[in-house]
Amino acid sequence: MNENLSRGYLLEPYRLFHSTDRRDADFDAHSHDFHKMVLCLQGHVTYIMEGNSYELQPWDMLLIPEHQIHRSIMHGNTLYERMILWVNDDFLSSFQEEALRRPFLRPMLYRPKPHKRAPLVDKLTEMERCEKGTLPGRKLLQDTYLIQFLLALSGQLAADAAMPEGAVRTDPKVHEILSYINGNLKESLTVESLSRQFFISPSHLMHSFRAHTGCSVHQYILQKRLTYAFDRIREGKGVVETAGQAGFGDYSAFLKAFRRQYGCSPREIK
Repeated sequence: MNENLSRGYLLEPYRLFHSTDRRDADFDAHSHDFHKMVLCLQGHVTYIMEGNSYELQPWDMLLIPEHQIHRSIMHGNTLYERMILWVNDDFLSSFQEEALRRPFLRPMLYRPKPHKRAPLVDKLTEMERCEKGTLPGRKLLQDTYLIQFLLALSGQLAADAAMPEGAVRTDPKVHEILSYINGNLKESLTVESLSRQFFISPSHLMHSFRAHTGCSVHQYILQKRLTYAFDRIREGKGVVETAGQAGFGDYSAFLKAFRRQYGCSPREIK
C-alpha cells in the first residue's frame, strides 16, 4: 500500500487549474504543503476532509488549508467542472496582510449568494486569461487579480461566516479520535491502543476511520507525524530531536519516510 499521501509540488507562489472530466472513480486521499481552493462549476462531488464530508453544489468553494488530508468522490457520470487554486502560505504571509490568509485559517465550505459570485469568479477568470496571454506584465497583473480575489473572498467570509446547513456531515467519535491523535503524536499510537482508549472494536474503528477520512489509521498517523516534523525542521528545530517529538522511535525509519514523502532529506529542508 502506498503510504505517501502528499501530492503535488508547488515551486511557484501559486497555480490555477481549470478542469472538466467525467471520471466517476474515487480519488485517493492526499494532502498538500500549500493551501487549496476548489470552485465547483458543475457536477456532483463529495469531498472528505479530516472527518468531515462536504457535499459540493455548483458555485460552492471548498477551502482546504495546508496539510489537511482530503479526497474527492464523484457521483454519476456527469461532467465535473472546477477551478482549483494552489497557493503557498509564504507568498501570502509576505504581504503582511492577515486578510489574505483568512480564507485558509480553517477548512470551510463557502456557498456565495448569487449576487456575490461574480466579484469572485471574475477575478479567477481574469487570472486564467493572464496565464494564457502574452502581454507584458501579465504575471504582475495575475498577482493583482489573485490578491483582489482573496481580499474579496476574505470580506465575504467575514460577513457570511456560517457554513450552509446540511452541506457538511460529520461523526463526533471520529473527531474525538482525530483530536487525540493530533495532540499525542509523540505517543505510541496503534489501532489497538486507540480502540482501548475510545472503547470501540478495532474493526469498527478501522472501518469508521477510513469512511470519514479517506485513509487508514496508520496512513493518517504517519502523515501527521511527517507534517509535524517538516514544519518544525523548517522553523530551524533539530532534526533528531524533532523526529522523537513526532513519534518516530526509529531514526532510520523516519529518514526513509521523510525522503519518500518530500523527496529530500530533513537536513536539506533545514
